[in-house]
Amino acid sequence: MPAIPGRWLTILGAGVGVAYALVWSWALSSQTYNIYGAMAIIPIIVAINLLLIARVLRSATEPWLPWVLIVGFFLKMVGTFARYYVAYVVYSGSADAERYNVYASYQHQVWRRGDIVWDAAGKQGTQVMELITTAVYTFIGGSPLAGFFVFASFAFWGSYLLYRAFCIAVPNADLKRYALLIFLMPSMLYWPSSIGKESWLFLFVGVTAYGAARHFTERGGAMWLLALGGLGMGLVRPHVAVLMVAAIFVAQLFRPTGGTASGILRKLGGIVVLGVAALILVRSSAQFLGIDDISAQAVTETIDYRSDLTGQGGSEFTPVPLTDFFGIPMAFITWLFRPFPFEASNFQMLVQSLEGVLILALAVLGWRRLKQLPRLLIRNPFVVFAVVFFVAYVLAFAGFGNFGILARQRVLILPFVFMLLSLPKPVSTVLDNLPTRSGTARSLPGATQPLVMSRR
Repeated sequence: MPAIPGRWLTILGAGVGVAYALVWSWALSSQTYNIYGAMAIIPIIVAINLLLIARVLRSATEPWLPWVLIVGFFLKMVGTFARYYVAYVVYSGSADAERYNVYASYQHQVWRRGDIVWDAAGKQGTQVMELITTAVYTFIGGSPLAGFFVFASFAFWGSYLLYRAFCIAVPNADLKRYALLIFLMPSMLYWPSSIGKESWLFLFVGVTAYGAARHFTERGGAMWLLALGGLGMGLVRPHVAVLMVAAIFVAQLFRPTGGTASGILRKLGGIVVLGVAALILVRSSAQFLGIDDISAQAVTETIDYRSDLTGQGGSEFTPVPLTDFFGIPMAFITWLFRPFPFEASNFQMLVQSLEGVLILALAVLGWRRLKQLPRLLIRNPFVVFAVVFFVAYVLAFAGFGNFGILARQRVLILPFVFMLLSLPKPVSTVLDNLPTRSGTARSLPGATQPLVMSRR
């Protein structure tokens, strides 16, 4: 294809700039700050993200990663517009984002005058999200449309950190498949793209997974990342932080030591640190849930009660209790594949159901990948972490009885499901031996080549 002359690009750019200036001038004279402010802020947000993408691509060696990241980012922006349209046009602002917007629209003006009060102690997740939104509005102003793009950016970089974690921990996996799934799947583009807990949590789930990958491959900065991830999740959903840290703790218990004294000491040290962190988060989670008695029965009763609340409103269904013979398998079927196409009552649910069909097809067609899971669980603690977190999350929230709430909450475990769907293809080489600090893994007898780990 012949190259476009530079002068035509200049003319095109100038035309776009003039058109944008005219539209912005019209919005400035006839629209609220939500519109004209967003028109000024969103280009800056996009530019910052593109600069960050260019920065991380400098060290990328995968030839397909640039287009996946760039296409994924712009589709994320489209998904953000769609999320805003549904929340504020289709549902007329009847969404969680509006509560955060109403609080922050007033409070950020107080913060700008220097009267900043960050009193998150003892507050519930929703109240903390009001403070977080206020902090964002202090920089961008009271525009929920622009705020959606800020929070969507949080989630996008959470996706990137999850991708980097998978690259580090399972370097011989099908990384291209994983990147396509985590950056392009409809749920990833749509749900964690608004002012709200899902976008914030998605960022810190990524931070925690990245810290876990660095921890299990003996790389620096892991504990700082884990602490930051736990803090970020704990601010709005401490029980999710508990599940993640508990999953890392279990993976540490089963982590191979290599039969050396230093390996045993590192394993024991990690168990102690993670155990203390888990206890702290358990107490925070109990306070968040309003539980005085920290026992299995008290936690179960509280989660059951809150799960009953999810069955109110539209898109509700009746979940199968875990005590039923089919309760556990139905919980996994529901979280992974439902609503089925015949259960969809609107366009969003239809897209969600088709995504479930795709996940089912990938699982069936990739059964040889999943067949290797037991072997990987023995050798790779990060895979143990991913599986334990996925299983614990599904069982903990199996009582959710609303497809809309389930769709939003599911995005936190889909990245780990995608990891299992992107496990290495069965070949005659070592499938997944735990990488060493030097960047390579020891080959097992009969292996035809060593496993080489990227240091990116």
